[in-house]
Amino acid sequence: MKKQLLIFSLLSILSFTLLAQIPAGYYDTALGKKQAELKTALHLKIKVANVPSYGSGSGSTWAAFAKTDVRPEDGTVWDMYSNNHVAFNGTSAASGMNIEHSFAKSWWGDGRQAASDVGHLKPSNSTANSAKGSWPMAVVDGVTTFSNGSIKVGKSSSKAGMTLDAWEPADEYKGDFSRAYMYMVTAYEDYATLWTGNSVNQLDNNTYPVFEQWTVDLLLKWSKQDPVSQKEITHNNELYKIQGNRNPYIDYPLMAEYVWGSLMTVPFSPEGNVDYPYLSNPSNGAMVDFGKVPYQQNAGLDIDLKALNLTGDLNLAITGVNAANFSLSSSLISKTSAENGTVFNVKYAAQTVGTHSAQITISGGGITTTIINLKAVSSDDFLALAANNISQNGFTANWTVSAAATSYELNVYSLKSDGATASVKLIEEEFLNDLPVNWTSVGYTDNVTNGNMRLASGSNPGKISTPLLNLSTTGTTLTVRARQYANDAGAQLTASLDNEPLVVWSTSDVNQDFTINIPQGSTASSIGLSAITGSRVYVDYVKVATQGALLTPFLVSGYPKKVGSVLNYTVEGLMTDSVYYYTVTPQGNAAVVSNQIMVRTLIISEVNELLESNLVSWYVTNESVILRNLPKGSTLFLLDALGKRVQTFQAPTSEIALTIQKKGIYLLQIKNKQETRTIKIKY
Repeated sequence: MKKQLLIFSLLSILSFTLLAQIPAGYYDTALGKKQAELKTALHLKIKVANVPSYGSGSGSTWAAFAKTDVRPEDGTVWDMYSNNHVAFNGTSAASGMNIEHSFAKSWWGDGRQAASDVGHLKPSNSTANSAKGSWPMAVVDGVTTFSNGSIKVGKSSSKAGMTLDAWEPADEYKGDFSRAYMYMVTAYEDYATLWTGNSVNQLDNNTYPVFEQWTVDLLLKWSKQDPVSQKEITHNNELYKIQGNRNPYIDYPLMAEYVWGSLMTVPFSPEGNVDYPYLSNPSNGAMVDFGKVPYQQNAGLDIDLKALNLTGDLNLAITGVNAANFSLSSSLISKTSAENGTVFNVKYAAQTVGTHSAQITISGGGITTTIINLKAVSSDDFLALAANNISQNGFTANWTVSAAATSYELNVYSLKSDGATASVKLIEEEFLNDLPVNWTSVGYTDNVTNGNMRLASGSNPGKISTPLLNLSTTGTTLTVRARQYANDAGAQLTASLDNEPLVVWSTSDVNQDFTINIPQGSTASSIGLSAITGSRVYVDYVKVATQGALLTPFLVSGYPKKVGSVLNYTVEGLMTDSVYYYTVTPQGNAAVVSNQIMVRTLIISEVNELLESNLVSWYVTNESVILRNLPKGSTLFLLDALGKRVQTFQAPTSEIALTIQKKGIYLLQIKNKQETRTIKIKY
């Protein structure tokens, strides 16, 4: 939509999109895809929507319109089908107005989710609604049967070789309706065989390109002529709060070009082909979790930063209740460094026991202010720490001080299977003390009620996600105990795997156990639980279990061993390229055995790691990372420390040299056919 009496440049309009509250990682599954594959990836992301009930009343379409389609200057209904300013009537229909399916419901048949989807429903003057009917949208250039200064209805020659009955919106709304049409054929790609009635002159019964070419040309033209406005951004943000899905063609105005237009041959990237100030990494709302840090010790993490088209330098600051516990390596990053890609460090000092949080604010350079959430737990629990000095046949085990301990006992062992299988618990949480370490959250989440994790509020959706889990085997089950919040009757809880929805459960006012079999994922998969705005849920318990080999500890010769009053000990005489575990037990006090630490010894050829099933190996040179024994035709995805994909590689042969732009610690996902493996690389 264009503001009346003003003409904005593409740069100005595109910068509005930075106000869109896109959740971190929301479009990750679309990265690197193009044309039909991109459209299907978007379909899988946005197809599940908790649409309001059609009509009037609490939780209805008209209740949604009061948030999505209100004129900010006077609070009236924003009617794109007339120039009238009509007052809202609570959650009932406004006077003289209807709920209009801008994408006519007769094109697929009523009674399906799309009929109640606010992504295309619009409040409309009833006379204009009736005149528009279910005709296709096109340029009306012939006899006009209706015109009210906002829409026209009449004859169109937009489709070569024939004259259509059609309707045409006002210039200031042509982009709005075009992006709504694109949203509908994407969200409801699975309706392809249903398109019928007056849609046959505009749509074909396929999933791509769906639109006939004349319609593709028209929608792309109108999208450029009427770029995304603040009205659409507000509508999209409210849509997400209400339904839990978004319109990607509003979030990324060039998305239409990637799917149907001039960028069809270019893999989608949110930072590609933009000409406005843009911070591509880190993502707004990202979480940096230090995990559990021993009391009075320090921890540090590197964060990659990359920007485009800056107008100046970037400023970094730490704010929040526990800001004093965190510090930055720099408070200013130059324009040149940011655009070339750089790394900054954030440190955490465990000065007091407890959970600490703060935010990094990144501003300046013309970007919209970006917030990075920080979280750490300072623990006085006795802890075994990660091993170092790892070699082919040994390592150094480390641990924290245990008060009044006279010495420590170190136990080193391997785990082996005798062929038996058992249910293996991957994760089990009761949410007794805030969000568990290494879990992540988006939107509104709260642990105010002890022993429950609340998802969503009256104005925001909420989601929690597990740490990365190995879900590459079959037989995995998810069990969730949950109930509705207060009077949010039947509040729905959505479970997802790697951001793809699996099931939607309806809760009640008492805790219920919900169970689902999880399809096979990857070695680095995550399970999410989410609730939408105004449909709040308490999650009481989560368990993920799979079938695996029953493992029995086999002690390394000479262990357990009392090693004296020290905080580290060198273990030797181990087998090369083997996995070991160790625990530590303080002596002379009441402290219990520590947590378990896993270590893998190096292999003789000095290759750093072996990918278990297909013998993929890697090693580092000064210029690159070399991978060998790759399955031919693999796709490699490089992820940074925040889990954001930063590079993609193709491996046509079994060996490849990866040129990585910056030193750091990365996850490398290797995908071949339906199998995905993940390895951790320090470069």
